[in-house]
Amino acid sequence: MKKRRLFVDMDGTLAVFRPVDTLETLYERGYFLNLAPHQNVVEAVKKLIQSKEVEVFILSAFLSDSPYALTEKNMWLDKYLPEIDTAHRIFLPCGKDKKEHIPGGVRPDDFLLDDYTHNLALWQPPARGIKLLNGINHTHGTWPHDRLRYDKQPAELASNILRIMGNRAKIRDGLPRKATPLRVVSSHTVGER
Repeated sequence: MKKRRLFVDMDGTLAVFRPVDTLETLYERGYFLNLAPHQNVVEAVKKLIQSKEVEVFILSAFLSDSPYALTEKNMWLDKYLPEIDTAHRIFLPCGKDKKEHIPGGVRPDDFLLDDYTHNLALWQPPARGIKLLNGINHTHGTWPHDRLRYDKQPAELASNILRIMGNRAKIRDGLPRKATPLRVVSSHTVGER
């Protein structure tokens, strides 16, 4: 029997989204490498890997015309999540549909943990999405499905993810703290995150 698979986004999910004033900032050396981790989320992913109940992949978009983005994302993972080998890291150009880049295709029992509603909406169906509420997204409440607060303890967050993936729970967390509207340029399409 194949393990269920969890695909985890990076920017805004594993790494704290850092607002920028101009698009050019995203192209500067060090932008992606120096993003702070959402430590609870990183630790929860480590617990999921250790549990051996699911196979964990990174699924992240990158600026394909940046000389630094892809290299820095890999360096970031080497630093914070070295448990994820290169075979479990999937990168795609910004603006592309994440499910179209899964080797062998997406399975109905695949899950995506992401902070961006647009990515989740494209993922579900055929698979299922879990929105990570990171304190700056979900300000319009447009994702009606499973959603988890980033500020939970790592063990609780990992347990919640496993319960959702095992169809043992539907979890609809509220916002972790007062959310602020996204008003800056981001690597995602502008809109509800």
